[in-house]
Amino acid sequence: MIKTLNSWRGIFVICIVCFHFAMHAFDQMTYAGVTFFFMLSGFLVAYKRNSIDTCKHFYWRRVKRIFPLHWIVLAAMILLDVACMHKFHYGWDLPLHVLLLQSWVPNEAVFYNYSIHSWFLSSLMFCIIVTPLLLKFFNRVGLKVAWTVVIVACAAVAFIALVTDEHWHSYLYVCPAIRLADYALGIMLGATLRERAVPKISMVHATVSEIVPLVVLAALILLHASGNAVARQLEISSLWWLPVSMLIVMCAILNTQEGAVGEFLCIKPLLWLGGISFEVYLLQKFVNNAFCYLVAPLFGHFGIFIYDYSFACTLPLLLFTAWVVNRLLRRV
Repeated sequence: MIKTLNSWRGIFVICIVCFHFAMHAFDQMTYAGVTFFFMLSGFLVAYKRNSIDTCKHFYWRRVKRIFPLHWIVLAAMILLDVACMHKFHYGWDLPLHVLLLQSWVPNEAVFYNYSIHSWFLSSLMFCIIVTPLLLKFFNRVGLKVAWTVVIVACAAVAFIALVTDEHWHSYLYVCPAIRLADYALGIMLGATLRERAVPKISMVHATVSEIVPLVVLAALILLHASGNAVARQLEISSLWWLPVSMLIVMCAILNTQEGAVGEFLCIKPLLWLGGISFEVYLLQKFVNNAFCYLVAPLFGHFGIFIYDYSFACTLPLLLFTAWVVNRLLRRV
C-alpha cells in the first residue's frame, strides 16, 4: 500500500465520521471521501496486479476481508437494539443486508437500514464481482479504447445526476451501477500508471505537485458550499473525480520521493489511522449506539438525545474498538 494513500484513507474516514455526527462542515469532504474510497479500491486492483489472479483467489481474498466484519457488526447492532430497545423490528429486507444486496433496492428505508453504513459494502461488492470482467475487457481492447469507454460511462453518470430529481439523489449516491463508474475510473488510473517509470523529482517540485490537487479540491469544496446548483447536482460523485484522481495519481507518482505534504502524511499516527479505516467506518454507528445506550445513562443521559454531543467521548472509544477488532481479525 502506498503510504500517503493509506493516510488519506484515515483522513477521509474521520471526515465521514464527523459528518455522521452532524458536523456539516465536513459535508464536502465526506462526498469526496466516498468517491475516493471507490476509486482507490479500483486503482489498487489494477496498480498492484503483476498478473491476473484466478477469479477464485481474487474473490476469496475480498470476501474474507469484507463479510466477517460486516456480519459481526450487523449481529452486534441487532443484539444491542434488542437488549436496549427491547424490540425486534426486522423484516423481509434483513437477508438483503446479510448478503450485501440492499443497495439495489431504491428505498432509503431499506439501503440505510440495520447496519446503516454497510450500503458502501453492498455497492463495493458489485464492483468486486464485475472486476475480472472489466480487467479482461480492458486488457483486450487496450488503454485508449478502455479510457474512451470509461469516459463515456462517467459522462453518462454525470448526465444522470444533472437531470435526476433531487428526491432520487440519495439512491443515486448508493446505487452500485453509479458507483461502478468511480471504481472503473480508479482501475484505469491504476492500469495507466502501473507500467510508468517515474523520474527523480526534487523536494520542491514534489511539494508543489502535492499541493495542486489540494487546491483543486478546496476550490470545489468552496463551490459546493456556496450553493452552486450544478455542483449540488454533481455532489454524488462526478464533482470529485478530478481532485480525487489528481490526489491518487500524485501519491502514486511521488511514492518514496514525497514532498513536504507527503512527509507529513507518512507520520505514524496517520498511517495507523489509515490501517484501521475500514473498521472505523463500519463500527462507527455501533460504537456510538453502545455509548449512548450503555455508557451515557450512567451520567444521567440516554439514547439518541445526546447523539450530536457524544462525539468527543465516542471517537476515542471508536478508534480503540476499531484497533482491537482489526488486530483480532488479522489473527483469524
